[in-house]
Amino acid sequence: MVRIFEGVSLKDKNKFAVDAKAQHYVEINNEQQIHSLLESEVSKKNKKFILGEGSNVLFIEDFEGIVIRLTNNNVQVISNGKWEASLLVGAGVSWAELVQQTLKRGFFGLENLAQIPGSVGGAIVQNIGAYGVEIEEFVTEVRGFNIEKWSYEKLERKECRFGYRSSIFKTELKDKFIISSVVLKLSKIPKPNLSHDELKKKVKVFPFFRPTPKKIYTAVCNLRSSKLPDPSVLPNCGSFFKNPVIDEEEFLRIKENNSNIPYYRTKNGKYKIPAGWLIEQLGWKGKRIGKVGTYEHHSLVIVNYGTSSGKEILDFARMLRNEVFAKFKILLENEVVIVANNPEPL
Repeated sequence: MVRIFEGVSLKDKNKFAVDAKAQHYVEINNEQQIHSLLESEVSKKNKKFILGEGSNVLFIEDFEGIVIRLTNNNVQVISNGKWEASLLVGAGVSWAELVQQTLKRGFFGLENLAQIPGSVGGAIVQNIGAYGVEIEEFVTEVRGFNIEKWSYEKLERKECRFGYRSSIFKTELKDKFIISSVVLKLSKIPKPNLSHDELKKKVKVFPFFRPTPKKIYTAVCNLRSSKLPDPSVLPNCGSFFKNPVIDEEEFLRIKENNSNIPYYRTKNGKYKIPAGWLIEQLGWKGKRIGKVGTYEHHSLVIVNYGTSSGKEILDFARMLRNEVFAKFKILLENEVVIVANNPEPL
């Protein structure tokens, strides 16, 4: 059995610290409880929203339904070979803590993804990435309950349809599949990934040997700390928008009047433009309107300076995005998930 609570404040369960309430709220600690919850009358009569650590969501109103939060935090080594190890990780495990734990145990690969807030389940949904690495590289299997098919399933990596900050759990299976755990395959041999220029420069003080995973972990933590505010001090969900990916024709159009535009070539020949750079060109870095603003050290981060209204934060984001479109004809896409009772226009 699971205990379902009524009228629960979500202020301490979302990194924007928005004072929204859940009509119903439940915490799930294992797969048996998932089944028990879904068989309840409350579950059958209400729409559902699956919440991790609230590090990538914006509630713009009280949620009329049931908010489900996974709290299972087990990490189990299910295979341990000479070169690789596979770990079964609960969806409720803190991602940042998992990176620390694997590094200490001699399992490598996740160090570039250090200090990213959120749960493991949320990391899978979002396909988190940083400094040249994405979580999909390590996923072999995602386990959970398919609400539509009413059965537990195991999805292999290719079935998860990972993309740039996306997965099948964010699209076709959104709110239809409850992730309970994930299997990650990690290397037992250090394989430093320095494909990201900024990270490479950060560890260039070690020119005569390949930096250890620990050195990379420390460098990534320092980089993130220098750019991103602590949500417990300045409520935020990190990057609010995705970096836009555009084709060559559009890139050349923008470059004609912006010769210094930074960019990254993607594998399919397109161009990824830093959304933060676009925002900075409009003078929005550190800009504040009322109780909402962009962070002074990173224009892609929208900060809550004291509002309890998610709608006020969303309105600020819309103004910012409209100005970027007016100037560059690029429509920024939200990375943060907007949670509303009815479909909310971007």
